[in-house]
Amino acid sequence: MLKQKLLGRKRYPFVLMLEPLFRCNLACAGCGKIQYPPHILKKELTPEECFKAVDECGTPMVFDSRRRAPNALADRQIVEGLVARKKYIYLCTNALLLKEKLHLFKPSK
Repeated sequence: MLKQKLLGRKRYPFVLMLEPLFRCNLACAGCGKIQYPPHILKKELTPEECFKAVDECGTPMVFDSRRRAPNALADRQIVEGLVARKKYIYLCTNALLLKEKLHLFKPSK
């Protein structure tokens, strides 16, 4: 916030809600996403696309909204890249796979 004030900006983003995945491992009755065609549901941002969005936005905090536990190599690369950029990260997941995949991630200092 101090950096933004020094730059004279009155309004600036504080949190980026990043959704690298479009699909979900649930099928909730009220959700409109499951009605999309399979080729749309398979869309996924690459780590490079995520980093570009984060760098362009310039927020200190990234809310990473995913509908499955982060477990793929690309997911780990995204988290590691955000940590390297000194971002505060909140991973949001439905936790169905969290117990078996949590060991893949180590908290940063």
